[in-house]
Amino acid sequence: MQLSLTTKTSAIIVVVAFVIVFIGTTTLSLSVDRLQNSYLVSKQFQLLDLLNSVVIELTRGEAGEKEYLLTGKSAAKDRFYFAFSQIEADISKLKVLFSDRSEYVMLLEDLTESLSFRKSCAEEVMSVRDASGLQAAMERSHRFDEEGMTQHVEWLAKDVSRTINREMTERFSDLDRDNLNSMGGIFVILCSSLVALLLLKYGVNRYVEDRQEAEAVLNQARDALAEREARMRALVSTAPDGIVTVTTDGIIETSNAVFDQMFGFNSAQPVGLSVESILPGFMLGFSSADGPEGSAAVKQGNSGVRELSGLTRDGLRVPVEISISNVSRGEETVLIGIVRDVTERKAVEERVRDFYSMVSHELRTPLASIRTALGLLETNFAGALPEGSMPVVKIAADEADRLMRLINDILDMRKIEAGKMELYSDSYKASELVNRALEGLSTLSDEALVCFHLALDESIEVFCDYDRTLQVLSNLLSNAIKYSPPQGQIDVELSNLSGFCRFSVRDYGPGVPKNQTHKLFARFEQLRSSDGQYRSGTGLGLAIAKAMVEAQGGQIGVDLPDDGGSLFWFTLPLSLPDSEDEEALEIQEVTEGQSIDADKEESKEETLSQENA
Repeated sequence: MQLSLTTKTSAIIVVVAFVIVFIGTTTLSLSVDRLQNSYLVSKQFQLLDLLNSVVIELTRGEAGEKEYLLTGKSAAKDRFYFAFSQIEADISKLKVLFSDRSEYVMLLEDLTESLSFRKSCAEEVMSVRDASGLQAAMERSHRFDEEGMTQHVEWLAKDVSRTINREMTERFSDLDRDNLNSMGGIFVILCSSLVALLLLKYGVNRYVEDRQEAEAVLNQARDALAEREARMRALVSTAPDGIVTVTTDGIIETSNAVFDQMFGFNSAQPVGLSVESILPGFMLGFSSADGPEGSAAVKQGNSGVRELSGLTRDGLRVPVEISISNVSRGEETVLIGIVRDVTERKAVEERVRDFYSMVSHELRTPLASIRTALGLLETNFAGALPEGSMPVVKIAADEADRLMRLINDILDMRKIEAGKMELYSDSYKASELVNRALEGLSTLSDEALVCFHLALDESIEVFCDYDRTLQVLSNLLSNAIKYSPPQGQIDVELSNLSGFCRFSVRDYGPGVPKNQTHKLFARFEQLRSSDGQYRSGTGLGLAIAKAMVEAQGGQIGVDLPDDGGSLFWFTLPLSLPDSEDEEALEIQEVTEGQSIDADKEESKEETLSQENA
C-alpha cells in the first residue's frame, strides 16, 4: 500500500520522538548515578580533610609540648591540650564517617591507640619537667622516642589517606569510563535522530516551498498572460492606426476596426482575403516558402516603412503608410502590418507646397519690384517729391526690406526642414568673416551709437560656407546692436577650442530672462527682453542660425554673465590640412550635387504647382 507523504512524515516523527524519550530517560538515570557518586566522593573528601587535620593538630600539639619543656609557660601546655582536643573531635567525626566502611575500622583503631599513647607520653614528659627539670624531661622524651611515635601516627594517617585516594581514583576512573561510553552512544543516537529529523523537515519544507512557488509562478503567469491579452486587445481596438496580421501566404488572419473602416469593411471583416487585393505591394520582398529556408526568406523581407496605395471595397485609392514586422510562432511566421491613412497629411503637404510656391513667386517677385521703385524714389527722384514725403518713402523702403527678410527667412526654413539647404564649404579666415559682417552692419551700428571691441586671432582658419556663416554672424551682431544701450559696447572674440573656432558676441543690454533661454532657438519665438521693451523681428533668425551652424558640424548657444547682458556663441570646425581638406571638398561636392538636384526637383514642383494654380 502506498503511504502518503503526511503518513510517512508522522511515522518518522513518532520514531524520532521515541528515541529522544529513551535518550532522555537514560540520561536521567546516569545523572542519578552521578549524583550518588558525587555524594560518596564528597564524603571521601571530608575523610581526607579530617585526616589532614589530625596530622596538622598533632604537629601543633608536639610544638606546644616542646615549647613547654623549654619555657615552662602554661600557654604552651594549653595549646598542647587544645590541639589534642581537636584531634579527639576529628577522630569522633572519622568514626561516624567510617561507621559503614568496615575496611577502615582497623586502621582507625590503630590510629586512635597511637594518638592516645602519644598523648600519655607527652603528659608524662611534661610532668617530669615540672618535677625534675628540663634535663630529666628531655631524657624521658628521648627514652619514649616521641619523635618516632609522632612519625608513626603521621604514617598511619597518611596510609589511610592513600587508601582513600586510591579508592577515589578507581571510582572516578570507572565512573568516567561508564559515562563516556554511555554519553558517546547517546550522542551518536541523538545526532543521528536529529539529522534524520532535520533532513525530513528540510525535504518536506523544500517540497512544500517548491510547490507553492510553482503555483505562485503559474498564477502570476496566468494573470500576466490574461492581462497582456486584455491589454493587447484594448491596444489593438483603440489604436489610431489600422493593424492587420497576415500569413506568409498573404492571407489576412485578423484586423482591427480601424483597418476595416479604412478600406470600407464596416459590416464584414476582411479575414481570409488576400492582402494584395487590399494593399497591392504588401508582400513585396516576402516569400512563402516552407521550412527553415522559407522562414529565413521571410525574415529577410522588406519590413521598413513604406508608402502604398490601398484599395477600398468601392475601388477608391487611399494613400497609406505601412510598417511591417514579422513574429515567429514556433515553426510558423506571421506578418504584422501597421497601416496609417496619410490622406490628410498628403493634403497638408500639398497646401504647404502651394504656400511656399505662392510666397516665392507671388510675393517675392512683386515685393522686389516695389523695393526697386522705392529705391529709385530715394536716389533719383528725391528732389522731385513734395516736402515731407521722403520720411514716408524711407518707412516704406524699410518695411519692404523687413518683409523681404521675412520671406527669405521662411524660404530658408523651408529648405532646412526639407533637408535641402545648400552648403559650399571652404577654408576662410575667421577674422575676415567677422570684419565682413561688421562692414555690412556699420550703418546700423552708427545709428544705434554702439562701438565694437574686437579680440580676433588672425591665424584661425575655419572650414565653412562663407555666405551661411556670414548670415549667422550678421544675425548675432544685429541682435546685439538692437539690444545694446546707446553709447554701449559689443565684444567680439575668436578663440581656438581643440579643433573648433568659437565665435563670441557679447552685449551689455538688458539680457535674456533665464526662464526663457530654452525658447531662444525655437521657430517663431521672439522673447521680450528683461527691460520689458518690444523690438521688431521675425522670430526665425536664431532658429535659422542654429540649423546653419549644426549643418556645418558646429554648435550654438548662449551664456548669461553675472554682470548683465548676454553672450551668444557658436563653433565651427577648423580648417583641415591639405590632404584632409581635399577629401572634405570631394565629399562636399558630392553633397552639393545631391542638394542641387533636389533643389531642381523642388523648383520643378513649385513651377508645376504655380501652373496648376
